[in-house]
Amino acid sequence: MNVIFNEHLQIPYQLTESIEVFQQATIKISYASQPIENEIFIWQCTLLIESDIKEQTIDIGLFEDEHIFFQSLHCQSFITFDIFALSFYLLTRYEEYLPHQQDKYGRFRAAESIACKTGFLQKPLVDILVLKFAKKLQTIFPDFNYNVTPAQYIATYDIDHAYAYKHKGIIRTTGGLVKQLFRFDFKKVKDRFFVLTGKKQDPFDSYEYIEYIRQKYDLNTCYFILCAEKSNHDRGLNPKNKQLQKLIKQLHSKGNIGCHPSFASSFSPEKLAHEINNLATIVQEKIRFCRSHYLLLDFPKTYQQFISNGIEIDFTLGYAEQVGFRASTCKPFRFFDLSVNKETSLTLYPFAYMEETLQNYLKLTADEGFILIKQLMDAVKSVNGTFISLWHNEHFEEKNRGDWKKVYEQSLDYFFANS
Repeated sequence: MNVIFNEHLQIPYQLTESIEVFQQATIKISYASQPIENEIFIWQCTLLIESDIKEQTIDIGLFEDEHIFFQSLHCQSFITFDIFALSFYLLTRYEEYLPHQQDKYGRFRAAESIACKTGFLQKPLVDILVLKFAKKLQTIFPDFNYNVTPAQYIATYDIDHAYAYKHKGIIRTTGGLVKQLFRFDFKKVKDRFFVLTGKKQDPFDSYEYIEYIRQKYDLNTCYFILCAEKSNHDRGLNPKNKQLQKLIKQLHSKGNIGCHPSFASSFSPEKLAHEINNLATIVQEKIRFCRSHYLLLDFPKTYQQFISNGIEIDFTLGYAEQVGFRASTCKPFRFFDLSVNKETSLTLYPFAYMEETLQNYLKLTADEGFILIKQLMDAVKSVNGTFISLWHNEHFEEKNRGDWKKVYEQSLDYFFANS
């Protein structure tokens, strides 16, 4: 109810089990197995009166050309499905609490989701259905008004590797050089030499360009910094590195700074707390934002640990191997922890796409990637949502990523053209 009425439609509502209070209301909606009187009646499936987590029967149907489930079993229902149960199921990521097949990193696979199986992953289905529900209410109550905010854009960047060659120290630099020589990769040996001698810019040092983009489009920007000790999957600079600290402070002056908890921290609450504290010490400020490295997300453990470390906003909600809307929404919402049956203080910001998904997972050309990004942007704008992109600093390297760098700017031009 909070998501649909307070956040999406921005209108007040009151819940009551009192017939007397209900009868005095102007716009009355009953949510039950049977109607009460001449009110807007929405048939209720059993999901929201349950307290356990179990497999649900999902029968797919259509409502005004959109996919729906939890279809109504009562002919007098105002709409043909239980919009509250459907929204709850998708927003809470109910299916991720159930047994499922994981990928090699232990992540929930997009292919396992009802959205991917049914074909609505690239649609913010909850947002679409809420607007259809509101417009249908207006046909009965012409004076019923709701509010929508303009579509917004948030640019986010994951800083996994601050630099390709610079500031690595003698041991790591020598080790990297030896590996390249053994592989006969003389091009990278040459690039490393030119960067370290100041004759060429480090290929991952795209921070001036990112700042140029921020200023050009007046972007709301957030940087997620890997601030962890080295491990098999975490190969960034040590948080004690003075150049990394200098970079973090520079980025902090331009936008929001968030923690990028390491792969190793997902198995160690102590490491997670240490990394968040490392970053907080560098910026001299409480860390409020997070996005997991490798997009590691284990419901509800990951978010429970974030909350226990004072994190208020998370940007992890998306898939590595597919673009689209993991929770079927493009609007921020509070994390509801099914394991304790409670809404939490953590706000989730779902992202729409990651550039690496387009390039490496879907293996699209730059032109194909641009077409897909535009489709996602159109979907977000149609519901006045928040469009969030995820890029890495190393993917703006001009020589190898020139076409994709152009795609990024073209997509921003497209989004703001009619905003």
